[in-house]
Amino acid sequence: MALTHFTPIYAGRSDGEIEIRSKKYGKEFNGPSNDQLDKVANPDDYYEPLDHDHPITIEWKRQLGGMLQREMRAQAEQPWFLMFFPENYRLYKHNKETRDHTDAYLYGYPQGRKKRFRSAQEFFPHFQWLMEGKSEDYGDCACKNCAGDWVHKIEPLPGRDGFVPVQRDNPAIKKDAAQSKREAFPVKKESTLVKREGSLATPKVVIQQRPPVQSSKPSVKTPTPTNATSMATRPPSQPVMTLTPLPLPRTKEQELDAQYGKYTYRLGELVWFNRGTAWGLSLITKRDIVKDPQRQGARPRARYLVQPLSHPFNHPEPKLITSDDSLRPWLAWSAPGPTHKALAGKTFSTVDWKAVLAGQYGPGDAEVDGSIFAAKQIDESFTLLSPLSNNTTTTGERSYSALFLGGEKLYVGEPARLRINSGQDIIVIHQIIEKLKPNSTNINLASVHVLGDIYRLTTLPYDVANPKQSANPQLPARMKADLDFRNSVTLPTKKVQSYWKQIQSSARLTIADLKGRWYESSILLPVLRGSNVFVTDVQRGDITDVGEWINGRGDANGAAGKMGT
Repeated sequence: MALTHFTPIYAGRSDGEIEIRSKKYGKEFNGPSNDQLDKVANPDDYYEPLDHDHPITIEWKRQLGGMLQREMRAQAEQPWFLMFFPENYRLYKHNKETRDHTDAYLYGYPQGRKKRFRSAQEFFPHFQWLMEGKSEDYGDCACKNCAGDWVHKIEPLPGRDGFVPVQRDNPAIKKDAAQSKREAFPVKKESTLVKREGSLATPKVVIQQRPPVQSSKPSVKTPTPTNATSMATRPPSQPVMTLTPLPLPRTKEQELDAQYGKYTYRLGELVWFNRGTAWGLSLITKRDIVKDPQRQGARPRARYLVQPLSHPFNHPEPKLITSDDSLRPWLAWSAPGPTHKALAGKTFSTVDWKAVLAGQYGPGDAEVDGSIFAAKQIDESFTLLSPLSNNTTTTGERSYSALFLGGEKLYVGEPARLRINSGQDIIVIHQIIEKLKPNSTNINLASVHVLGDIYRLTTLPYDVANPKQSANPQLPARMKADLDFRNSVTLPTKKVQSYWKQIQSSARLTIADLKGRWYESSILLPVLRGSNVFVTDVQRGDITDVGEWINGRGDANGAAGKMGT
């Protein structure tokens, strides 16, 4: 039998410790205790160190090399093999007569023997963090010892009954209510001998917009004049604009998402994440706010746990993302075509994934294609969340407090981008209504509409006599904060001021009219444009609408849009 040839790799960085200091025992060996290593006293239950050429050690190093090669998308002809564990890490075998299997544990983690690793798969996130060499912050590592239960215990995603309700006596929609108020170790050795090929770059995009869809506005009847004089003097009738009070948040999750600068991405959303050599698609499964222990006084930052998408026969490890620079909204790019060209025109459920893995469809990346097809399958879908009332027996209507629009999550009481009027308008959603057809109980035949006020961002020369033009108390807090930032930039440089002009009140639109979530330009533009470009734009007073830099729902399935990689 022919021997397999490997490409050797070496760990160029390590945080392993042979000895540690504990409060109880002082300096102690960072491995199994003396009693556990005593084979004479415990012949039926003892630990033994394994040499680097032991079959169990070889298998661990083969798995670690293979996983790192896969994660780094290395195009080597031969599989990678880790020659030695990172410095001061050592594998031990637990020999126990009552067991019919072999257990091995990797010791060396700098917090002591209790933080041992039980398998190559369990150690790999920490090994990858060491090999990448990009951070000395243990908070950026996704292994069980660094990230703990936060990463490895995933709660169910919020659904119809998954939220924790806010304890309030107020109803969900209240017409006379305003919106509610607003450890680390040193890492040795800096360099790593394994480097990625190529540099990370944001994919080049071409912005193409869909032709505008004209909105249907109610006609306004004007009295017929009785003579020429009355025709000349009577002003034309205008639609009456009223500001609809914002509905109150229904859940703690919604309260967090309503705050400016808290979280950019939401649980259950589809997002692009930085894979190192390219961008991949993933699902937000967990998030929280953390402080950087190495930067005193620094603003707390959001971190996310994402689950990469793949084909049905592969389940990638979750990824810990600690910077918004490593994420993009789902609609930042459109999903590209499959890497297996022969799969063009198929869907996730119609692809023969076993045949793809067997090479019958030619060269390509099955994991990437799995994520692309999965994303396209949900792009034009929507899911209603958290029903508020059920009046199907009388009016045939049911209302909801949120929905997933393709890969994005929207709440009642927040803005959404619209396709109408060239895509420049937004709607502040006040109701999401599902209505059954007359004399029908078939929910598949129901129609879904959103009700809300339509606004357009309008810019005028600054008026000293009216410093806050058309202040609107019923705008969501995120829109107000972003508007304040925009005006703080344009007033000193261009002497202009922007405000959200109400175009239509109590508009009734279909799901097809919604383009996607509305994002703050002040938060997302530095990510999409790059911080240096954004700073230059701010100095010139040029703050564009971030909606010009992202696509709309449905663009992943054949519509014109900016392509991802």
